[in-house]
Amino acid sequence: MLRVGGHNLTRSKKFRDVLANPHAAFVVDDLVSTNPWRVRGIEIRGEAQALTEGGEALSPGFGSAWIEIKPDSISSWGLGNGS
Repeated sequence: MLRVGGHNLTRSKKFRDVLANPHAAFVVDDLVSTNPWRVRGIEIRGEAQALTEGGEALSPGFGSAWIEIKPDSISSWGLGNGS
């Protein structure tokens, strides 16, 4: 399970999107270098649920709302040797 939280998450578009459609993706990407061009990242796709209690336990400063994603697929790029 992937758990996503934050401050005032219920006001975010991502929270409203999960309420409207439980299919979600979480992507983290990074530009390692521009010369040579090297990128890396990870994408997690799955069924998401928007929750309104318990999010403050994820990290200090987080609000009570959070999103849980049950992964169906995980893909990554650029994480091999030299990344």
